[in-house]
Amino acid sequence: MDDIVPFISLVLLSAGLGIDNGLLIEFSLKTLNLESKRHAVWRSAALIVAAVLRIFFLLILSKLAFLKDPLPASPWYPNRWFSQHPEELTWMSLVLFFGGLIIIFMALWEYYHKIREELSGHAHESKRSEKASLGKILSVVLYLACMNLLFSVDSVFAAVAIMDIDTQFWWMVSAILIAAVIMIFGMIPLSAVIARNMHFGVLMLSILVVIATKLLIDGTGAHFSNGLLMFIIAILLINDAAQAFIDWADKTGENRAAA
Repeated sequence: MDDIVPFISLVLLSAGLGIDNGLLIEFSLKTLNLESKRHAVWRSAALIVAAVLRIFFLLILSKLAFLKDPLPASPWYPNRWFSQHPEELTWMSLVLFFGGLIIIFMALWEYYHKIREELSGHAHESKRSEKASLGKILSVVLYLACMNLLFSVDSVFAAVAIMDIDTQFWWMVSAILIAAVIMIFGMIPLSAVIARNMHFGVLMLSILVVIATKLLIDGTGAHFSNGLLMFIIAILLINDAAQAFIDWADKTGENRAAA
């Protein structure tokens, strides 16, 4: 159970965090006006590349032996400012702390991006053209490569927050691969679900902020248990499900009243 529960949680979380990346890939490839089969192949390839990047980053973190060394006694390291025992901090503590800051920044950026989408009326409609130029194809590939790097960073730090990279590395790799398979075969229905339930994207960002909080706390040398993390995420999921049910009941009541 010590491995299974975090593993299942990481699979679901990785798939959830991969939704925004999958949608980004979907919308970007639509601008190339590819045939449906080629579009599916390119989308699958991009999702596989994203999974490989995550595993590569995990491998780098697991092989950097100096991360276990004590952090130098300097007041310039921000995680020392919030630590009760700064002498016990390591370089890995600093990595976790900055990982939390990166995730919070990306979550806030995504909040801003989603608000702009809502205000602009979802400007995701693809402009039709007869054939995409080579320059356009290269620009889309370069853009997706850069964005996959960014999305990989927050997914890797989320994985490190849930599982131990030293003892559960292969569990983490398996979770990332399974999540990639889920995204490859579930991208089309997932896109439809998200289009109908915009609050789901906000839920995933809220979970990201909770994970970032755990990383920040771990980065100061304190302890934020995985059990507490799972409990908070479960509460967020239950709250979102309850809100969705209330919205459905409200619409049903309005339709009956109108009838």
